[in-house]
Amino acid sequence: MVRRWTLERSPDRIGRERPWGTSILNSVESPRPILLISPWPSKNNGVAWYTGKYKEAIERHGRTVETRRMVFWQEKHTFWKWISFLRDIDRIRPSSVLIQHTPTGSGPLLPWFLGRVRGRGLRAVVVSHETPSTYARHLDRFPPARRAYLAWERSIARRASAFVVHTRLHAAEMDALGAPARAIIPHPILAMPDRPVVHSPSTIGLFGQIGAKKGHDLVIDAIQSRPVGTFPPLEIWGAPGVGQDSYLQDLKRRVRPEYADAIRFCGYMPDDGKVEAFGRMHFALFPYRWISQSCAQTEALAHGIPYLASDIPFFSDFQATHGCGEVFQTENVQSLANAMERAMSDRDRWTESDFQRLFQSLSVERCSARLLELLEAP
Repeated sequence: MVRRWTLERSPDRIGRERPWGTSILNSVESPRPILLISPWPSKNNGVAWYTGKYKEAIERHGRTVETRRMVFWQEKHTFWKWISFLRDIDRIRPSSVLIQHTPTGSGPLLPWFLGRVRGRGLRAVVVSHETPSTYARHLDRFPPARRAYLAWERSIARRASAFVVHTRLHAAEMDALGAPARAIIPHPILAMPDRPVVHSPSTIGLFGQIGAKKGHDLVIDAIQSRPVGTFPPLEIWGAPGVGQDSYLQDLKRRVRPEYADAIRFCGYMPDDGKVEAFGRMHFALFPYRWISQSCAQTEALAHGIPYLASDIPFFSDFQATHGCGEVFQTENVQSLANAMERAMSDRDRWTESDFQRLFQSLSVERCSARLLELLEAP
């Protein structure tokens, strides 16, 4: 069976956004730039990729963007950059400051920086990509450190002019922390394929950065829980994250000899090969143990690929809101294998119209317009 879907960009266009209005989008361009601080550019970094695509969307709205790179965890000696960013503010006089925030990306001085930005009379909008519980869970055995970390997250949200999250789950955590989020802007589909995707499914896919929290081992075990040939070949696309090289080697050793041809490690997926790789997939798998949002999921969806994902709060909320996929019980190999069998027996469950509705709802133009409203508020 060959499915030919022409995945059109959302019909929403600049100046016709609803319900957020058009006053900002039709305004005269300010000569003062937006200062954007984030991990961009960094290879194999989801937040960096997100930032680069969002930067392009903001520039399509007629704004100028000045960028500064901050990746604390991988480059800890650069924690002092927040001081130099203040000097940049005094030099370039931006209209506002936009920060793409994760704890590992931002580092300890972000609250200090936000306080001084507000002291200069500038708006600082922080887009937070990880729920506090994502990191606090690792500090449960060290209560003082856990309290200090949560206080740090609280101070960031309170000092920002607007604190933005992607999900209702994240907003609820910020409420409980005593620092409510200003807005929920979903993770948009940031890049539609540059040519029509011709779907001729022959594989199933795991796409995205490789790491223990992503649950690749669960998929290997699920496939090996059924006779060889039960499922189409699995293609594992992606490079290991920081410190995850040993996990990748463990995955390769996990594959039994009789399944060697059924489980393929394909490496980093090149941009010019994505249409073909996704076009081969029946569905994309996201067996994550924990996560608060997923660039990889939205990129698979952009190519019209249904997903099977663990029922952690982010994916459960996404499935209930947008459809185009199914969830299974987290870290349950049999639940995953059963979901894969159902998906193979009912391949046309999600239609082109289901995907077109999702594309319109998660248009990057729509989401970036909302962010601009927060950046340019009085």
